[in-house]
Amino acid sequence: MATRRLRQAAAVTFGWIVVFDALHVYWELGGRFGFGDQADPLPSAQTAGQRVFTAVVLALFVIGTVLPLAFVQRWGRRIPRWILITMAWVAAGLLSVRAVAAFVDDAMRTVFGSPTGLTGLTYEQLLGTATPSAYTLWSARTIDFYFLIGGVLYGATTWYARSRTDEQPDPPYRPETI
Repeated sequence: MATRRLRQAAAVTFGWIVVFDALHVYWELGGRFGFGDQADPLPSAQTAGQRVFTAVVLALFVIGTVLPLAFVQRWGRRIPRWILITMAWVAAGLLSVRAVAAFVDDAMRTVFGSPTGLTGLTYEQLLGTATPSAYTLWSARTIDFYFLIGGVLYGATTWYARSRTDEQPDPPYRPETI
């Protein structure tokens, strides 16, 4: 059976990813909350390469949604443990690196005055305006922080899962008494 800490970490991580998924569905349906006052937060036309990228990201969403549950549900025992652990560490790493890169990019622009930041993109290319409002900048920072929270949660779930064993030890031998 899963340890209590693993169950808690998996539940919180699952809750995080459900909100993450819901926000992305909301944005795909035209919602704008979380983007500040950007002119066009999501591009509408996609090239073939962007459609492939979107399909890969969608697959990662599905895997990321069931992954925390796989550590604590019976059906998850059918998947080799090393695969679950590897996928969860990758999720933790990708989310954390994405967040840290965004923080560095933001710092290069706001603190060091770089017009293109870490990405090589100007605010105009990134946000649709050369002078984004504080609302837009803080909205972007909040999204970046949400990615970092996800990375930490996947890392915590993986940390607790890495040492768990599914097998229960045999009870100690006790001779029967008459």
